[in-house]
Amino acid sequence: MVVDFSPAAAAPTEGSAVELRSSKRIFPQVIERVSSAGGVAVIAFRDVRTISEALRLVGCSLWSEAPEAGQEAPGGFLGFRVFDRQGECWGIVRSQSHFSLNQVLEIEDEASGEIVLVPWHDSLVVAIDPRVGTLVIDPPAGLRELNR
Repeated sequence: MVVDFSPAAAAPTEGSAVELRSSKRIFPQVIERVSSAGGVAVIAFRDVRTISEALRLVGCSLWSEAPEAGQEAPGGFLGFRVFDRQGECWGIVRSQSHFSLNQVLEIEDEASGEIVLVPWHDSLVVAIDPRVGTLVIDPPAGLRELNR
């Protein structure tokens, strides 16, 4: 199953119990394998072995418990290089802070070691390439200076 997660959500881990929900049924499942990059994951379930078993899950939503307080959610973008639309490298994502529903990317400038905080928003993060590990942002004027 291919799952697209919202930016603030973390992919569940192998061995996690989850529910796949349709409008009429709930299918409890255990995750056997997860391969994720960015906000997309490919998940194999322990009890789904045939195409007919997989087809009954088409269109379902995946439900999982949130990580316990104090646990670090897996960082889907950690280590990604961040560029603005003009091609200037802002640095590398060192942390993804989660505060309520607002995700903040902590970007470290490789040359100066300076940290810039960039809020996750569709109008700011405009492109993601998980194959090469890059994010493209369209920051408003003065965002970099705001962090100094």
